[in-house]
Amino acid sequence: MAAEPEAREDFEDCEDRSLYFTLSLYITEQKVTEALGRHLAPELLRAFQPGYRSSKRLRDAVEPLFNDIADRERLGAVDDFLLDTLCRRAGEFLEFTAPAEIEWTTEGRRFIATPPGLDKTRLIRVRRFWYTHANGAIGYHLSFRYNYDHTPGDFYFLSLIQKLAAPKEFAAAPRPPGSQPVRPTDAPTGLVPLDGIKVKAAAGEAQSFWQYVRDVFDADAGDLFSSLKSSLPAGPPVRTIAPRFDQLLSEAPFIEVPGLVMPVSRLMFFFEDKTFFRRLLPEPNPETGKPVARMLMVQEGCYLPFQEKLQGLNPKSNVDVPEVRLGPEYWDWVINRPDYDAYTDAEIEAARKTFPAMEDRRRQDCLHYLFVSGFNQNIIDFMNQDPSEILDSTDPIYPTTEAQAAERKFVRFANPRALITYVEKARSLEAANDFIGTCAYAFMIHAVSMHNEFMTREYEASAFKLLGDVETLGNRGKLKSAAGKFYSFRTGDYAAYYRDRYTNIFRYDTERDVFDSMMKLRGIERRNDYIEKLISNLENQTHDREQRIKQDDESLLTAGLGALGIFGFFQVAFDWADKLKYFANLKAPPGTPSSEGVHFSLVPPFVHLPAKAWITPWDAFSAATLYFSLAATVVGAAFVVYLLLRSRFGNRK
Repeated sequence: MAAEPEAREDFEDCEDRSLYFTLSLYITEQKVTEALGRHLAPELLRAFQPGYRSSKRLRDAVEPLFNDIADRERLGAVDDFLLDTLCRRAGEFLEFTAPAEIEWTTEGRRFIATPPGLDKTRLIRVRRFWYTHANGAIGYHLSFRYNYDHTPGDFYFLSLIQKLAAPKEFAAAPRPPGSQPVRPTDAPTGLVPLDGIKVKAAAGEAQSFWQYVRDVFDADAGDLFSSLKSSLPAGPPVRTIAPRFDQLLSEAPFIEVPGLVMPVSRLMFFFEDKTFFRRLLPEPNPETGKPVARMLMVQEGCYLPFQEKLQGLNPKSNVDVPEVRLGPEYWDWVINRPDYDAYTDAEIEAARKTFPAMEDRRRQDCLHYLFVSGFNQNIIDFMNQDPSEILDSTDPIYPTTEAQAAERKFVRFANPRALITYVEKARSLEAANDFIGTCAYAFMIHAVSMHNEFMTREYEASAFKLLGDVETLGNRGKLKSAAGKFYSFRTGDYAAYYRDRYTNIFRYDTERDVFDSMMKLRGIERRNDYIEKLISNLENQTHDREQRIKQDDESLLTAGLGALGIFGFFQVAFDWADKLKYFANLKAPPGTPSSEGVHFSLVPPFVHLPAKAWITPWDAFSAATLYFSLAATVVGAAFVVYLLLRSRFGNRK
């Protein structure tokens, strides 16, 4: 293994042409609770932090920088904490190796590239730490530092580093239907960046990058959670999950590579590079005092030869996917630009007035722009770009105005999975690098935007589950249960989401603007608005259905009350008929002709009458009224009882 740089105690100098890149893994509050056996409350961490390894050292050194840039206070206290890991205080050094040849497919062509120096062994420092959030979620962060050169080999290596967490432009080998998805810790995965980059610690064998991450995560998580559990007061035994990589970290399909699932993670890159910074934020024109426009720095004349060179390498064949080989001859042309040899020194000097980015006849400015524009968009096919693509990819999220550009602090870009910063020099990097391995200010933006993004994704999943449950209940007519679901959601997941996500907590306009841009780029606000509209729409529909059914019930009850009125009428009629019986005789008076009496044979069996009783028409009317009133009363009463039961205990549970 290459010798480690001499450390001045625990400190290292921040140098030009250095990349500080941070891989951040996110553990949800639910997973933390399942592993710990209880919610990870800020009160527990506040007492735990000072005594856990070198966490107090991290707190005292870095948290003042966090507090300088952001208002982290809630109810008079800060509820986010830095925690140490098993990593050495001065960091650990790893050997990274890459393959000599890489290939990828894009735009219907397979590119095979062998940039010189890609396969050399590189010594990279890593620091590891935890960052806990107020709701109990935890971020696990690995910060690496690499000092690079402006060579095609290093540029492709840096591009492959980004591909370790976002390997688009690469495809896994076809798998049979029903196969398990590919995971980055598999051996092998069939994906060039995941299999080709090998990592070797001071003690141990070379392994893939993600296997290294898994192993150190398991060690750090095991130590942290066992220490947290030992600090908890005794309580009843609780079933917990193991604090391991495969248990704590959620996975998500990587949509650019079908069949691949990746741990939920985000990347942050921080370049300290004077040349890149001045390419992206050109220095002011001495005559006007204003920065030179990038349109003047990136011109067609430099990039057309690249396109022509690639076109000349493109085989003229009818194969489905032609191969384009970028071999030694191509890279010699890229590095030396012999197409400029025909010009005299005077002509080159004159051309520099037209091409402000031009430094010499080798035109390395063109290679620089090709690399940074491709890196900003996570494109490994960065040699195949025209000026319009370069200008689009070097349009930063900060600065966005002339006044901001005049401050010349930093240039920031973002893609869906990474926040990228370029600086000439940064005091905040020098202050925090020896503790967390990166710039504290940039890290805070990265950490809180990642937390908001993954909280939003959790909230989105719970919202869509709610919508599915409510639609099912609504289709079954169980609207009261559906309303209960809405109430539980509003007082549970909804309240927790808006309580625990970060608002724009940054104190300075520069960071506030970048945070707002990150929220838009990551789709956080868009998802919020979309979910709110879906929930409100379905909630209104459910409420409307409840109101309509309530009106129907009121109509039915009104009808029932009307029926009771009719029953009252029959009762009056019955009383009237009963009174009439007193004016009638059961037997015809002596001498009354039989034709004046009526033989009534519909007397109920429980009423005893003479065998051949003669009754008057009044008696017949009274009996008929009695029967009808009794039947109507029974039927009506049953109907009213049915309406009451249906209104109270019907299908709308």
